[in-house]
Amino acid sequence: MSTQPLSADIAREHAEERRLIERAQQGDPVAFRALYDRTLQRTLGQITRIVGPRGDVEDIAQKVYIQVHRSLLNFRLESRFSTWLYRITWNVTVSHIRGRKVPVDFVGLQPVEIPVDERGQIEARDRVRVLYAALDQVSVDAREAFIRCDVEGCTLQEIADDTGESINTIAARVRRTRDKLRTYLEAREQRPSLAAGGGR
Repeated sequence: MSTQPLSADIAREHAEERRLIERAQQGDPVAFRALYDRTLQRTLGQITRIVGPRGDVEDIAQKVYIQVHRSLLNFRLESRFSTWLYRITWNVTVSHIRGRKVPVDFVGLQPVEIPVDERGQIEARDRVRVLYAALDQVSVDAREAFIRCDVEGCTLQEIADDTGESINTIAARVRRTRDKLRTYLEAREQRPSLAAGGGR
């Protein structure tokens, strides 16, 4: 099967994005709004993967696009806009995490795959809560490496290229984070039995 039509579609998409960026850099608010509309859902998804099910995801997204607007003149057209936006989103979100610890809000949280029974839904929500509670115990750099590798499915090389760190450094962070998460989860599973044993 020929891939030429798909390649042509991608080329047109990139050309349209480039035109929007150029117009936005010249101060065209309609073009900037178009860039916002094209990228918002991806940005919201990235923020959610970093911070978990917090209620302030949209607030963080607003800060991201304020920074994008301020920095757009510095964007070089030969670079990939998606990578540039990813780094701004990551930096703004990490600054938000460091500056303000917000309790996780689980009201209305839906699991990625909705179970058929209510108990399954509760268990799925609990797994999400536990995962992000555990991630709060590691450094921001380790959190980035783990999320990008194990949640987003990026390769170690891709993460190293984006962060400027060596592959060995990224691999070590992912490994240490997995170990810490395993220890955290094992300790959590033992708490009920320990509490029950203490009451005898």
